[in-house]
Amino acid sequence: MPRLKKQRPARRRVPQQVDLFAVGLSTIGDVPTWSGLPTETQVALTTLMTRLILDHADKRRIDSAGDGHDL
Repeated sequence: MPRLKKQRPARRRVPQQVDLFAVGLSTIGDVPTWSGLPTETQVALTTLMTRLILDHADKRRIDSAGDGHDL
């Protein structure tokens, strides 16, 4: 009698996250390190990330107060 095999869940590839603040060379292709970026670029990226985080937090606050559905 043939043995039944258990189905295994599909393996998901863990996404690789770039460490912007790592010291030394990047391990992912031609991605520069944070310290390798010009000061103006660091400021622009910090400003954009801050805006993104605050907008997201504000949207969650509005959504949870409005219809009871969180993101």
